[in-house]
Amino acid sequence: MPKALSQEDHKYQSNIFTIYFFGFSWMFLVTIPIIIPYFVNLGLNMEQVFKLQATFGVTVAILEVPSGYMCDLIGRKKTIVIGSFFSGLGFSVLYFAQSFLDFIFFEVLIAIGSSLVSGADLSILYDSLNFLEHSREDKTKAVANIQFSKTTSESIASVIGGLLVNISFKAVILTHAFTGWIPFFVSLFIKEPPYQKMDKGSHIENMKKILFHLFRSDRLLSFVFFNLIVWGLSSFIAVWIFQKYWQEENIPLYYFGFLWAIYNLTVGIVGKQVHYLERRFGPVPLLIALSLLPIAGYFGMAYFSGILGIFVGLCFQFSRGINQVILRDALNWRTPSHFRATANSLTSLFFRLGFCIVGPVIGYLIDKRGLSFSLNTLGLFFCVIFLIFMIPLIKEVKKIDPRIIPSGVD
Repeated sequence: MPKALSQEDHKYQSNIFTIYFFGFSWMFLVTIPIIIPYFVNLGLNMEQVFKLQATFGVTVAILEVPSGYMCDLIGRKKTIVIGSFFSGLGFSVLYFAQSFLDFIFFEVLIAIGSSLVSGADLSILYDSLNFLEHSREDKTKAVANIQFSKTTSESIASVIGGLLVNISFKAVILTHAFTGWIPFFVSLFIKEPPYQKMDKGSHIENMKKILFHLFRSDRLLSFVFFNLIVWGLSSFIAVWIFQKYWQEENIPLYYFGFLWAIYNLTVGIVGKQVHYLERRFGPVPLLIALSLLPIAGYFGMAYFSGILGIFVGLCFQFSRGINQVILRDALNWRTPSHFRATANSLTSLFFRLGFCIVGPVIGYLIDKRGLSFSLNTLGLFFCVIFLIFMIPLIKEVKKIDPRIIPSGVD
C-alpha cells in the first residue's frame, strides 16, 4: 500500500497525473496517419521515406545515451523541458518544409527532442511512485496507464488528422504546428521527485556500472533488454508499412485517420489488460504471444487483402500493447533509480540503430520487389529472431517463477 500522504507528498501524487497528461500531449500526432501520403504527394518514394526515418534514428542513436546520462546526472525535468521545446520547434518547421533536405532538418529537430524526452518521463513516473512507496503492482498499472494515455491521444489525433485532410494536407500540418507546443507547456508543471543522482565523478566508471548491471549481473534482465528492442522493432517497421498497404488496397485517404485510431486504441486496451493476464496466466504465454503475433501479422498481410488484411494488421498492435507493458515494466523495476533513464535510453539507442539498418533495406525492397515480397521477408526474419532472443528469455523466466518476472531492484 502507498504511504499516507503529507502536504509535501501531494505534489508528487499530482505529478503522476501530470506525466500522464504530458504523455497524452506528446502523442497528439495529427500528422501521423497521413504523413506517408503527404511525403509521396511531394514527390518522395518509399526508399526516401525510410531514409527520413533512418535519419531520425541515427540522430537519436547519437544523442540517446548522452541525453539519458545527462538526465540521470542533472535531472529529468530539465531534459524534458528542453526536449519538448525542440519537438515543438520541429513541427513548426514541418509546415514550411518542401524538399527532402527540409524534411531531413525536421527529422533532426524532432529526434533531438525525442532523445531528450525518451526515458525521462517514465523515470519521473517511477521515482514519484517510489517516493510515495507504491507497490510493484501499482507501478505495472502506472506503465499501462501512461501507455493508454498515449495511445488514446494518438487515436483521437488520428481521427482529427483524417478529418482535416479533407480540407488539405496543409491544414493537418498547420494544426500540428500549434499542438506540437503543448508538451512544452505541460512539462513546466512537472515536479522533480527526489532520487539518488548518479555520481558526477567518473563518467567512464558510471557507464561501466550501467553496462555491467544490464549485461552481466542478471541473464534475465539482459534477455528482457534485447527482446524489448527486437519486438518493438517488429511492430515499428509495420507502422511505416501500414499506410502504403492501405494505399495499395485503395482505401480512401479519408479513412486513414479512423484506421489509425482503431489500431492505436487496440494498443491501449490490450496494455490495460496485461496486468490481469499476467496474474492469471503468468508471463510465458504473454511472451509467446507478443513475439508470434508480429510474425503472423507479416505473413497474414502478405497473404490476405482488403478488410481481412487490415484486420490481420491488428496483430502488431496486440503485440505492441503487451510488449510496452510487460517488458518495459520488467526493465524499469529491475534497474536502480540513479541510472534508470540511461538504461531506457540504451534500449532506444539499440532500437534506433536496428531500424537504421533494417528500415532503408525494407524501403528499397518495397520499391523494387513489391509489398508482398517485403512482408514475407520480414516474417521470415522475425522467425529467426524468435529463436535467437525469445526462446532463451522464456527459459530464464521458467527457471525463476511460472507466474511473474521477479524484481531485483525497486
